[in-house]
Amino acid sequence: MRPRPLRLFSTVPIVCLLTLLGFPEDGRLGQPSRASDRTESVHLILDLGSSGTRFCMYPVSVERTDQSSDRKRCRVSSPNPVCVKMSGGIAALVRGHSAEEVPSMVLPKLRQAWDALGDAHKKGNPQLRERIQGVVALGTGGFRNPSTNLPDERREFQAVWAEIARFFKDEVKQQHVVARTISGLDEARLAWLGVSQQVPASVGDSFAIIEVGGASIQFATSGRSLDYQDLYAASEYRGQDYVFHKFAPPNGPTALGFDACFSPEDRSRQDGPACMAFLRANVFSGSSINQLAYHFPPRRLYGLGAPWLGIFSDYPSAPPWPPKLDTSYSPKLSPGNLARLAEKVCKLSDEEIGSFAPNAFDLRKNSATGESSGKACFTLSYHAGFLESVAMISQDAALLPGGDDQWARGAAVTHEFFPDC
Repeated sequence: MRPRPLRLFSTVPIVCLLTLLGFPEDGRLGQPSRASDRTESVHLILDLGSSGTRFCMYPVSVERTDQSSDRKRCRVSSPNPVCVKMSGGIAALVRGHSAEEVPSMVLPKLRQAWDALGDAHKKGNPQLRERIQGVVALGTGGFRNPSTNLPDERREFQAVWAEIARFFKDEVKQQHVVARTISGLDEARLAWLGVSQQVPASVGDSFAIIEVGGASIQFATSGRSLDYQDLYAASEYRGQDYVFHKFAPPNGPTALGFDACFSPEDRSRQDGPACMAFLRANVFSGSSINQLAYHFPPRRLYGLGAPWLGIFSDYPSAPPWPPKLDTSYSPKLSPGNLARLAEKVCKLSDEEIGSFAPNAFDLRKNSATGESSGKACFTLSYHAGFLESVAMISQDAALLPGGDDQWARGAAVTHEFFPDC
């Protein structure tokens, strides 16, 4: 008998999919134990984000939960999916075009990515591609309405989903294809479920996730248990790119006070504490994420998404800020140290930042284009402000690295998208 739907923080229903396991004592994500009574398949997830597109193949084991019944659950059976990426968001590509124009705009990207999945020289795996049993294409922040954070039903977006379904059914011959926009709350709960896929069965304490995207930010945690029925989530249209363009529009003046966050021509005007105060007042104040996190006792808090992982891998995590020459993840970040890092970086030139953080994304992007975006001050201040807003739920006042594909990993094992799960 299927459990009752759960209503989330914003009254969006959610169906119980499986019972989750606990974290190890050291907080590191690991590979789940294997079961004997199972079948194997590969699920293809298309992550259509606001700033990029990713096609990921997940090997999935389908296991019986009870020998006396037909109940099953799915778990990702490999810690690392096989992914190919394309720069640029499809939502931005098609926005404003007629529905009739969309197929010719989207089809070349689909073919390019599909071919790359079967090409070992392009980070693909032809053996895995041959075993795909089901395709799920999901749009996130770029496909949502900024006012509601719910799916935007404009005709050109509907044409995207129709063309994706046609391509995979007619040209790739996949029978099971789902293509649609997910809400911010869907993204939050799937991200939490994705983290749980890398958790061995040991300690039964709960955990929380925060995720930063270009358009939206997400938070999710469970209540008194690790049961998926007991999941709470919040999502808001306050993502990193959205906030930056709101206060520093490409074709308009910079908002009063935002020069503390972004003033690349005169970095003496940039100021980490002042930027965080501006973001606290204009972005994170009154956040439903802050209000929800306040109601839970401390637990492990994981930072998800490429922006968070960039900070974990590119910058030193604590004073005296020794040079971070490799790209391994720092084991944790503290809200206070991240705020101090923002304060340090805001006054520095690219050359000075490069002396202790040569792998910082802003610098690598600049070297590729020959231009300086000067966004490092804003980026670090934004993340410090977001972390500060949920710091009360963080166990040991620390944020842990949680991965950049977690909501897609969660989508690969849900009954909502794959009936065998």
